[in-house]
Amino acid sequence: MQKDFDGKGSKTIQAMFEEEGLDGDEHGDTLCGACVDNYASDEFWICCDMCEKWFHGICVKITPARAEHIKHYKCPSCSNKRARP
Repeated sequence: MQKDFDGKGSKTIQAMFEEEGLDGDEHGDTLCGACVDNYASDEFWICCDMCEKWFHGICVKITPARAEHIKHYKCPSCSNKRARP
């Protein structure tokens, strides 16, 4: 299932807020799936297209430049899951 906004890459939290006409202050309760820290508007975040959890880019070693080239982002947990037979 694809959840990107422009059809070109993975969804970022900034893109989601822009699409919904919101600012980061309205989503301070969003937690990183890796470090469980709150959202801050000055940080890059990315959403897993599988489990829909949000992650700080730094926690999953994804830069904004690298994210532009990712069509479907899978977090480390989803990447390690094996398909069921």
